[in-house]
Amino acid sequence: MDQATNDALLDACSSGKLDDVRSLLAEGADPNCKNGDGRTGLMRASKRGYDEIVKRLIEAGADVRARDKNNDTALMGAAKHGHNYICKLLLDAGCDANAHDNNGRTALMRAAFQGESGVVETLVEAGAELDAIDNKGRTALMESVTAFKVDVIHYLLSKGADINMRDVEGCTCLMRASYGGYTDLAIYLLNRGADKDVKDNSGRTALDYVRDKGNEELISLLK
Repeated sequence: MDQATNDALLDACSSGKLDDVRSLLAEGADPNCKNGDGRTGLMRASKRGYDEIVKRLIEAGADVRARDKNNDTALMGAAKHGHNYICKLLLDAGCDANAHDNNGRTALMRAAFQGESGVVETLVEAGAELDAIDNKGRTALMESVTAFKVDVIHYLLSKGADINMRDVEGCTCLMRASYGGYTDLAIYLLNRGADKDVKDNSGRTALDYVRDKGNEELISLLK
């Protein structure tokens, strides 16, 4: 099939034109064709939430494990944007729930940072590693704490995420909550077993991370 037809398929996947996708595939367009960045039509449709197009591409043999130049997958795009149904379609079709991109980030980390609790649950149920780390040593739980996504934090901890893991700088979830001034969250983390005496690589504890020195309640908790 000529490149123009494949390019038309990529465009149709990006713009949500289901009828065009069907016609182009029927004409022989390659369901695994890529653009210059290595992105496939499945990646584009998954990111944008076009579930019927995703279904059709999978039926046509689209590779759900394909990677672009950044090692991103279709699942990562769907997870980041909260398209839970598409995540389920991709996982059922064999997409790797634990794939890492060039920065070491997984679909779970992306969904956790965005607070996409439904997607987080879907990924965990599909076998996503709770304590997988990216290139900076950060976990999905750390991402949800940084972004103050409380529902995701509660869920990940209920599933056994390690509350005291340290990133490459030695920073913990409690330190992140303390830096953000999230007093209620710090209380919750302490009640769930967060260790306030852990030190980062510079010898600082969670107490040293409190930016607002007027936050007497938080400072008292961490002393």
